[in-house]
Amino acid sequence: MPWITAVLLVSGIAVIAALYWNQNMTIQQVKVNELYFTDESQVQQVADNALGMKPDSLDLSALANDVEQLDYVKTVIPYIEPNGNLTLTITEREPLALLIEGSNRVYIDEDGVRLPVLEDKSDNVPLLYGYSAIISKDTLRDDSFLQVRDFLLDAKRNGFGWVTISEIAFDELEGVVALSQENGVKLLFGRNDFAAKLENWEAFYAQVIRTKGIQAVQQVDLRFSNQVVTHEI
Repeated sequence: MPWITAVLLVSGIAVIAALYWNQNMTIQQVKVNELYFTDESQVQQVADNALGMKPDSLDLSALANDVEQLDYVKTVIPYIEPNGNLTLTITEREPLALLIEGSNRVYIDEDGVRLPVLEDKSDNVPLLYGYSAIISKDTLRDDSFLQVRDFLLDAKRNGFGWVTISEIAFDELEGVVALSQENGVKLLFGRNDFAAKLENWEAFYAQVIRTKGIQAVQQVDLRFSNQVVTHEI
């Protein structure tokens, strides 16, 4: 039938084109999406070996793994375009807090990966105390950090919590402890259920602090679901 012949003809042309592409095309350019913490030149340097290679000779998985060794690179999706350009779609790690230990400063992301502080790049995140601030291949995964991580992620989603908290630590008895941006009021968030506790903090701020002022408040205990306990000066 004519339509079968046409399909076979198109399929044959596609196969021939693919064979020609694999045998004759070489990688001429590496393209990278816009990045903030990672310099494109660093990526280009790692991917430079791909230039001049034929697509079927390039191990895309190994290349992606090499690029992911860069400090702020979280994932890489490589793709070879029909024109031979190699496109790398990179997702960067985002700082969740600034770890402080003595004079040492490093960012940390939600996976517990410590990241260097770059002189020309900054991110407005809460200060975190109580953990090593030395770059290491080991990630923070202990229970206390996971509690802090979950709190910070909920605070970021909440929005109000994110902009009203300046410092954070974990205490075995009190759980997650934070200081407010304004006047450094101690805020006790305990363990778990942080989304609800942050909503309570926002409601307490709107109903009480905006009326009475924050200068008279020394501590706000938000660990209990049905009440907010305050210590005033």
